Amino acid sequence: MKTLAKVTVSAPASTSNLGPGFDCLGLALDLRNELTVELTDGRGPALIEIEGEGASTLPRGEANMLVQAARMILPRRLPGRLVFKAVNRIPLARGLGSSAAAAVAGLWAGAHLFGRLHRREDELEALAAELEGHPDNVAPCVHGGLTASLISDGRPRAHRLPLHPSLSAVVCVPAFELSTKKARAALPKDVPIADAVFNSSRAILLTRALETGRTTRLADLMQDRLHQPYRARLVPGLREALAAAVSAGAAGAALSGSGPSVFAFVSGDAAPRVGEAMKRAFAKSRVASLWLALDVDHQGVRIER
Repeated sequence: MKTLAKVTVSAPASTSNLGPGFDCLGLALDLRNELTVELTDGRGPALIEIEGEGASTLPRGEANMLVQAARMILPRRLPGRLVFKAVNRIPLARGLGSSAAAAVAGLWAGAHLFGRLHRREDELEALAAELEGHPDNVAPCVHGGLTASLISDGRPRAHRLPLHPSLSAVVCVPAFELSTKKARAALPKDVPIADAVFNSSRAILLTRALETGRTTRLADLMQDRLHQPYRARLVPGLREALAAAVSAGAAGAALSGSGPSVFAFVSGDAAPRVGEAMKRAFAKSRVASLWLALDVDHQGVRIER
């Protein structure tokens, strides 16, 4: 088949909430999915080739998130057939923003397929948040770094926050999936006002600590009462992994997004100790896991070629 147009996009993993910043704070991580979209002179529905995560489970064809996202941007009628080639490195359904990365990559690929951006990036970001249902993973995936986001008048708004360069991440990834839908269903419809105050005060002070790098109280500032206590029953070993991370030298730790992964801030050479400590904690609950030491991604989504 002859290639008529081609674009390659990469999008980073992300962790959200960071403990108390429920549905607001997010952080991009240096683990990237890559997507190449080609318009060929063939005919028929979109073709999808997948390497890595989800290669045996993700849908092929129009039901795939990558295709759905790109279709939101591309003209309805195209002079050829679309071919999607995905290299997935972000674990699926583990609280690391795999669906946000898919939505963002598909949208940006669709917008740049013909060599120019024909939608404003804030419009693409709004479409990605619409696909996701909330912007907390979309914002860091788009902008990189540490972000705060909200929905205002039906549209997402995101702001990049300063992050001290000494901080990096360790993520412990259990060997089971947890859907966002199931994790959200575990949450109560109403929460005590004392719990809301507990979280809001910590979220505000957390952003300042992450800016200055003064992390002596970060473990306390990353505590949460709005979602982690309710999701703990879905993640065996969660409480033990959080405690083990801090005991091993992490500045602070939290459930990554809706889970089941656990995220920890580290500095210096603490990453291996923290990763192994979390892995052992999960093992005591008979949960296999692996850990990843990841830098913060400061670029967000990018066009590779």
